[in-house]
Amino acid sequence: MITSMTTTVRGRTVRVARGGVGSAMLLVHGGWGGAELHWRSVWDGLAARHDVIAPDLPGLGDVQAPPLASVADYARWLVELLDALAVDRAVCVGNSFGASVAWSLAGRFPARCAGLILVDGFPMPSTPRPLQWLGRRAGMRGLTAALVGRLIYTEANLPRAFADVGKVPAALRRAIADAWPLIVPRYVDILIAGDGAPAPRVTPSLIWGARDRLPGSTSAAAARWNQRVHASQLRMIAGAGHFPQIEAPAAFVAAVEEAARAP
Repeated sequence: MITSMTTTVRGRTVRVARGGVGSAMLLVHGGWGGAELHWRSVWDGLAARHDVIAPDLPGLGDVQAPPLASVADYARWLVELLDALAVDRAVCVGNSFGASVAWSLAGRFPARCAGLILVDGFPMPSTPRPLQWLGRRAGMRGLTAALVGRLIYTEANLPRAFADVGKVPAALRRAIADAWPLIVPRYVDILIAGDGAPAPRVTPSLIWGARDRLPGSTSAAAARWNQRVHASQLRMIAGAGHFPQIEAPAAFVAAVEEAARAP
């Protein structure tokens, strides 16, 4: 049974959904909403074999908290969260933007990552310093925000993100109205900062919604990344888009369990 708890990281209260038995599994949500929106459909199923830990990332899941500056800082923050919870190592599962953070954690803190599962998401590349400087100029930052708002944070993307728009959670529709206006400029700053984390020592696994049609994260893009990151296996979830854990929870839990057992 998953319950809501709080702990303290960097002097601030953090909401964490936690429960289950077995090896620790850290669920890292993406940029469209918080932990409950992303993982509620599957966390009880995963808790049958794992100590599930699903925090709200500051500034993105918990929009009232100040955001962190970069993917690398979110990775460090998650390690500090594990410290606060007295967890030595965890299988890291990240969806979308959360996959970038999980990869960064695995690459920068290999001793803390027992396994790495990327769900419809990729590592975030580094941003050259001149482009970081340029991206922070007011005009360019405004242009980037407009592009992010049009290409990523737009309700028009729901049919591309979901195989069945009838499965779009009500919480996501609320986030579009309430949270996205706050999240967009924060996500822009994270993109400008970039990451470029070291390659993880652990072999990653990829789980993908076969009907993900978001730009840059289609099934064809997943196949290319499967070759590039030398994943243990690319597991496609039929009848699901960018959030297979929401649209096909039973198949997703089975795929995660299989990936978690992979050498």
